[in-house]
Amino acid sequence: MAGQTPLFEAAGVAKSFGATKALVDASLSVSAGEIVALLGENGSGKSTLVKTLSGVLRPDRGTVRMDGRPLALRTPRAALRSGIVTVFQEILTAPDLSVADNLWLGHGSAFTTRSEQMRRRAEAERILSVLAPDPPPLEAETGELDLMQQQVCVIARGLLRRPRLLVLDEVTSTLDVTIRDRFFAELRRRCAQGAGALFISHRMDEVLTLAHRFVALRSGETVGTVDRREATAGRLVRLISGEQAAEQRTRAARTRPTTTAPVLRARRVVVRPGAEPVELTVRPGEIVGLAGLEGHGQDEFLRILAGLRPPTAGEVHLLDQDTASAVAVRSYRSAVRLGMAYVPRDRKAEGITDVLSSLDNFSLPTLRRDAVGGAVRPRRTRRRFTTLAGTVNLEPRPAIPAGRLSGGNQQKVILARWLATAPRVLLLNDPTRGVDLRTKHELYDLFEGLTADGTAIVMLSTEVEEHLHLMDRVLVFHSGSCVQELAHGETDREALIAAYFGQRQETLVQGGSQ
Repeated sequence: MAGQTPLFEAAGVAKSFGATKALVDASLSVSAGEIVALLGENGSGKSTLVKTLSGVLRPDRGTVRMDGRPLALRTPRAALRSGIVTVFQEILTAPDLSVADNLWLGHGSAFTTRSEQMRRRAEAERILSVLAPDPPPLEAETGELDLMQQQVCVIARGLLRRPRLLVLDEVTSTLDVTIRDRFFAELRRRCAQGAGALFISHRMDEVLTLAHRFVALRSGETVGTVDRREATAGRLVRLISGEQAAEQRTRAARTRPTTTAPVLRARRVVVRPGAEPVELTVRPGEIVGLAGLEGHGQDEFLRILAGLRPPTAGEVHLLDQDTASAVAVRSYRSAVRLGMAYVPRDRKAEGITDVLSSLDNFSLPTLRRDAVGGAVRPRRTRRRFTTLAGTVNLEPRPAIPAGRLSGGNQQKVILARWLATAPRVLLLNDPTRGVDLRTKHELYDLFEGLTADGTAIVMLSTEVEEHLHLMDRVLVFHSGSCVQELAHGETDREALIAAYFGQRQETLVQGGSQ
């Protein structure tokens, strides 16, 4: 593509928020037919650059061109008119509107002829069927869909606008492998027809599979570009972080607890009508993974463990370590009181309050601990926050609104909040979704440190590598039932993904839930 005028080009883009320089000197280009991966740690400036290219933010300086002609991207509508369509990391839907209305939201006139309505309906059904083998009905209320189905709708809305440049900011983090691969196939097809794409993902296997070229940001500056022929995971990690890093996390095998008394037990829990009952016993110091394609029951099972939804049948018990008595989990409030904490998957909707400070978000469940004579002592709260921030490797900036933090730092605030309750059991719902590689490794170290101190962890993850290298054992769900339990070191990627589709392998472990 050398010598050709790029389809899209940004040069010297800078953006500051007061004294904070989010972008210093960001430059990149995308040619027709090319998928460019934009890489960088949380806080490197990726999201600010995306919002600038999308017309949400105005740059302080720099130029943006399409087909060599300067663009003035003063508003999102101006970006759309120029052929730039962005699918943001946040799942942006109108929950009270139907799927069909969400797909065409902001596109053309709201007053259309019957023939135009029929055309739109047919086009919406076509693009949804391309992305999903079981697409949501057009009449369904979007707010009633699960997180993955909502993301499918957002991606479909972007594709319906027939973009010349499609900007994708962490859009695969809620997709299962089937829908992700279908989307990648459609993206490749459109690029082969002359479109271009700017793709952001913290999943190294995705960018290495999809991208033609890699551009890295560090502290708001473009620090390098690598062609696909020269790219390895190690080289890209070093480019992103500026230091030597391992290509793949490995973990020394450690002895699973076998004699320690259990701390959590699920007895004949039925996730949904018609599913097989699930048995699970978790001991202190274990990390148990929950895996499967989206919508196959692992999220429901985790919420049942947390007391957030009742099972169709069966019971969940937390076991008192001193008396060995079992206490049934009847609600989330009772679960927290018994020593369990749940970290949600959707940080925006369930985890943080954007407008509140990091300190306020941290202290919500435990504020009464800082009260003396009925009055809260703010110094006590700050001391606790500083201590827990150190535990999760978070820079303690208590006054900053949580909505202004990167996704990784928001996750650390949520983790610090629940670690302040000193849980015996920590339930994690895809905790590394949308965070960079460095932060992932920091979280892995945190989780392993917690288990070394006796905390039991049950962790739902959408990343195959986490199940292979982090978990002691993995429960794989299919159609609402647990179809396999796989032990650390006794399975591989092929066997794990086969289990996602209900294909039973010889690596089944029978003894993990005794």
